[in-house]
Amino acid sequence: MRIRLFDEVLDKNRVIDVLDKFLKDINPAFKINGEQFYSSIAVLGDQTDLSRDSLVVEDNNGKLIGFTGLLKSSKQDFWQLQIGILPEYFKSNFTLNLFESILQLAKEQNAPDIRFTISKYLFTDSLLKEKFKEMGLKPVHYDFWMSLNKIDSIPTFKDPSGITFQNQKEISDVNGYLTVLNDAFNKHFDFRPLTEEEFRLVFEKKWKEDDTANWFAFEGNKLIGICTLTINPELSHIGIIDVLGVLHENHHRGIGSSLLGHGIQSLIEKGCTTIELGVEATNEKALTLYKKFGFNEVESRTLIFYTIKV
Repeated sequence: MRIRLFDEVLDKNRVIDVLDKFLKDINPAFKINGEQFYSSIAVLGDQTDLSRDSLVVEDNNGKLIGFTGLLKSSKQDFWQLQIGILPEYFKSNFTLNLFESILQLAKEQNAPDIRFTISKYLFTDSLLKEKFKEMGLKPVHYDFWMSLNKIDSIPTFKDPSGITFQNQKEISDVNGYLTVLNDAFNKHFDFRPLTEEEFRLVFEKKWKEDDTANWFAFEGNKLIGICTLTINPELSHIGIIDVLGVLHENHHRGIGSSLLGHGIQSLIEKGCTTIELGVEATNEKALTLYKKFGFNEVESRTLIFYTIKV
């Protein structure tokens, strides 16, 4: 085994391949692939230099099997630790050694707090779990993954009066969309507001390439609610509610229920038999809404967040 600094010329395509396999193993319905994930690091980690802040691990035959990096943003007071390793190696010493090496690199760079997120599916029975126990680390946050399988029994919903709901393929009003997105999620764990440039580079391109649709809620000409839907081309029976948000000043008006209902119906019309979404474990209002529509938690897909003091 050899752990060394990332070299973009030698490693980029191999890292993308590893990340692609890693992401699909975490959750096959994920809409982001290795290349999109790699590109997002450069955009969201505006202080990140991959050749300085990332490591790769190779086996004894020179096969690249893992990648880890420190995502540094000028908009956050912590660094995010990103890791991707071929699924068949994740619960081996390779992952533990790679993790310990990136922590050492962070220490050498006088890192602030490190935020690390891992799927419960991967974490269970892994060597990292024992390492975290040894370090005295405890989760600071959870995100649930939820699934709706009984699509023929969703509750009826009624659009609130005075609100217009529109189905659009593309986002014509990016500024309006970002206003709702940043307002609706500004209190969510680890969320930071996106600029228009970041949105276009990270999300707009990806969504244009995918089978995507949007439901928008308008009061007059003002956009007040958004729901973005995607379908994984490799798993066309699974639809994803990527984004569901309403301006805080318009909560408790039934807008979120209508957006969710319209979104579910659109995915069913596209042939989806399963619909999935992610939600913060502390977002009780959203959890109540999703359970009302028949969503259930997929426990193995829960994301666990840790804060590591270097």
